[in-house]
Amino acid sequence: MKKREQLLPRVLKIVPEVKQGLSRSIIITTIYEAVKLIPVILIKLLVDSVVEASSTLSLVGWIIVGMFGVYLFSNIFDHYSDKWAHKQLLTYETNILKKAQKKLLELHMGYHEKHNTGLHVSKINRGASKLTELIWFVFNEFIPTIIQLILTSILLLYEEWTIAVVFFVFSSLIFIIINNTAKKVQPLRKIYLKKHEEAFGEMSQSLQNIGTVKDYAQENKEYRIYSNLLTQYKNASVKRNNYEMNKVFLRDFIINLGRIVTLLLASFFVLNGKVSPGSLILIYTLYEKAFISVFRLGKIYTHVGDSIESIHRLSDLLDKRVLIKDKKEPVRAKKLEGKIEFRNVSFSYTKKLQILRNINLTIEPKKVIALVGKSGGGKSSIIKLLMRQYDVTSGAVLVDGVDVKDYHSEDFRKRVAIVSQNVEIFNRSLKENIAFSKPKASLAEIKRAAKLAHAHEFIKEFPQKYNTMVGKNGVKLSGGQKQRLSIARALLSKPDILIFDEATSSLDSASERLIQKAIFSIAGKTTMILIAHRLSTIEHADEIIVLGKKKILEQGNYRQLLRKKGIFYEMVSLQKMRG
Repeated sequence: MKKREQLLPRVLKIVPEVKQGLSRSIIITTIYEAVKLIPVILIKLLVDSVVEASSTLSLVGWIIVGMFGVYLFSNIFDHYSDKWAHKQLLTYETNILKKAQKKLLELHMGYHEKHNTGLHVSKINRGASKLTELIWFVFNEFIPTIIQLILTSILLLYEEWTIAVVFFVFSSLIFIIINNTAKKVQPLRKIYLKKHEEAFGEMSQSLQNIGTVKDYAQENKEYRIYSNLLTQYKNASVKRNNYEMNKVFLRDFIINLGRIVTLLLASFFVLNGKVSPGSLILIYTLYEKAFISVFRLGKIYTHVGDSIESIHRLSDLLDKRVLIKDKKEPVRAKKLEGKIEFRNVSFSYTKKLQILRNINLTIEPKKVIALVGKSGGGKSSIIKLLMRQYDVTSGAVLVDGVDVKDYHSEDFRKRVAIVSQNVEIFNRSLKENIAFSKPKASLAEIKRAAKLAHAHEFIKEFPQKYNTMVGKNGVKLSGGQKQRLSIARALLSKPDILIFDEATSSLDSASERLIQKAIFSIAGKTTMILIAHRLSTIEHADEIIVLGKKKILEQGNYRQLLRKKGIFYEMVSLQKMRG
């Protein structure tokens, strides 16, 4: 397994803007923390002047005015820094989420087919939240605490070096405990974060397939799986927390012991006249500040530890290599003739799973081609290679004599439309769903496409017609209605290559005939590829390609293939027997 980068380089890679604010924050915070020490020094002067009977009303007045000035400065600084921090954190968080969304959209189909959508959502949301929190802690807790600790230690050394040495000894012990605890706890964090993501993914999957869950009365089963994952998450979290709390108890005990030892030592120095009463107050205040800083660093370290794994998981996603990407100077295509060639194409999803071997196929422009064969024969893989959702293992796929790898992918895909067997509907209006292929289309264009796809008939029956919201995954629509909506979406873009992947599979016989009529009414105007299960629907195709055993088994038009009395003939005969 590839070793992960350190946390800081990964954070700066995700949010490079942080680097710009870091040096500025250190300078401003150093000034701010130095100013905050002024009241402590002023109180020392005040106490010493009172004890030594050298104080005057004027001196007391100036000290009080000085302290008021520092407090006023702190209030103004806190007000504006909080406003700035809030704005910056929102900027960081939105930028992180945008990057994650962009990365997911860039990743090839193979990645999305392999991974659970719910896991992605959990990983992104948790990672973005934890990274934003971490940045907030760095700027608002870690940097101020470190600077406060350094300034306090310097003052302690100046006032009484022996007390400073005692503080350093106890602090070192505390940091050793914190570091060892983090190393032991990290594996437990990985476990409970993984279980949390799995539980989130399971919930998302159950809700996405809620129809199937309810149809088969599997609510209890799905609940048990989700509940079991949450139990594993809880147990791992409790185990980690128990271990950490034991170490926290030891850490806090050492902090309190350090406080007592330092107070005893400082009191001894006062009694021996080595330091003044004012210095005692100053030393007490300084080492309290110092130990509080150490305590805060311990809490910060724990919080950072909680964030590390989530940030690494988000970073792992953002570091995924985009396998399907454009060349530096791709071919721009505003229009395609529609000639398609597969030259010695072989393709495998994995090393052990070859789907196509040495496929040679030419589809002339404006022709209607049908792909048939048994499931797993490579029909959909042909389409995925043409759409460049995957790259060929060997050989080349060409459109108009240009390798699809050489095209500007966005330009190319805008000239190709596909109507899939698995229709994807957005939780938007009917109008927006159709216009997804052409966002700037007018309502008249949308209606024209809907009429051609025979979707207008059911759309006009809704009270809000084209403005009707369809619900998540088109829950308000039947399977046939979704299919017709998908066809309207494809037709709206007026593509140069139009693909129907089992496009009429969800339609009743009457609707299927209407769609077939619509499909063949545009024959000759665009290159069309039909993947069909019902062989009667491709009778008028210019050419039929029979795929199987990783190769082209037969090729010809409907009548030619029937006359051969080969594989296609057997397929047609079998369907006729089934009725």
